[in-house]
Amino acid sequence: MEEKKKSNKKSNSEKIENKVKKEEKELKKDIKKVKKEVSEAKEKRVKDKTIKEARREMHYASNNEDDEFKKLIRIILIVTAVMIVFYGITVLVTQKSNKSSANKNENTVKIQYDNIVIGSMLNIDGNFYVLIEDAKDSHLNEYNTLLQSIKANDDAPKVYIADLSDSFNKKYLSDESDYTSEISNFKVKGTTLVKIEDHKIVDTYDDYDAIYSKLSDLE
Repeated sequence: MEEKKKSNKKSNSEKIENKVKKEEKELKKDIKKVKKEVSEAKEKRVKDKTIKEARREMHYASNNEDDEFKKLIRIILIVTAVMIVFYGITVLVTQKSNKSSANKNENTVKIQYDNIVIGSMLNIDGNFYVLIEDAKDSHLNEYNTLLQSIKANDDAPKVYIADLSDSFNKKYLSDESDYTSEISNFKVKGTTLVKIEDHKIVDTYDDYDAIYSKLSDLE
């Protein structure tokens, strides 16, 4: 009887032990499951965080690209505007330069036309006057003022100028005057106004009063 009790006690002890082991096994299984779930949750959080950060980076990069594109467009517009302004200035300067050159050429031609060489004055067709100027003459400014008035008058005769200081005219300056139409022998002592008609010298004025008076009449 006593042995039977011992046997039952042992059997109960084994059952309890097996039950504990079984519960311990289930507990370990549950713990493992919980750990796995925690690990998966953690991985998901990390993954979500990574995706979120990646999206933020993409958005930031996109904004930067937009900003860079806007900056590029702005730079292109500024460069284009500068080029247009520079081109406009260049065109204006070129036009002004061309106009100035044209005016200068026109004035040069006019000056060349009004100034002649004494040796060729009888070769010019028509009736006209030639004022042979001596650079030492103190009355030249007065004569030139009268010449400007004559040029402004369309009905006035043509008056050419021959400068005695010109290398081609120096040889016609002498101590004695000779108003011959034989040009190789033609000589003047100083400023002289010569009237020419049909390639011949028809009249001369070689003192201040005579020259000033005749030029005044021609105005």
